[in-house]
Amino acid sequence: MHPTSSSTSTPAAATLRSSRAGIARNALTIGAGVVVLAIAAQLAIPFKPVPVTMQTLAVVLVGWALGGGRGLTAVSLYGALGVAGLPILSAGTAGISPSTGYLVGFVFSAALVGKMNARRPLSGLRALAVFAIALALPYLPGLIWLSASTGVGAPWSVQVLSLGLTPFIPGDLMKLVAAAGVATGWRALRR
Repeated sequence: MHPTSSSTSTPAAATLRSSRAGIARNALTIGAGVVVLAIAAQLAIPFKPVPVTMQTLAVVLVGWALGGGRGLTAVSLYGALGVAGLPILSAGTAGISPSTGYLVGFVFSAALVGKMNARRPLSGLRALAVFAIALALPYLPGLIWLSASTGVGAPWSVQVLSLGLTPFIPGDLMKLVAAAGVATGWRALRR
């Protein structure tokens, strides 16, 4: 007979339990990020063809809170689920639409904020600069896709800019101040 030993007491078993717990924790964190994004997408002003939502604020804050990898994963999963048909995009919509290009840009925004915050916690002017870049990133793929999907003009034409950029500037400025305020306030509390 082999000596009886509890498999739970071996170092390998402890490592496996720790690994499973880490995977579960990451999955729950990413899932929470997806839920936050889905809720923020419902806080919308029904502007056509691209609604004004709280998504961009949620995207940068999810990237900031979850970090580059988990933030990128949460935003990617959110976009993939919405495009695949789950009604979690703005106003409970799903599928490919004129605003799909912005979803692509959201992935880059979350990754950027998460990576920059990991290098050095965001606060003050640095937070303003990083969040400003992150809030601007979705416009590149967003305007290109909006132009291609609507056919109203070239991505940088007055028509496309008036549909996909201009209406968002005031809200993005408020979101910029809010995101930088959250990051700066959090950093001050952690000191």
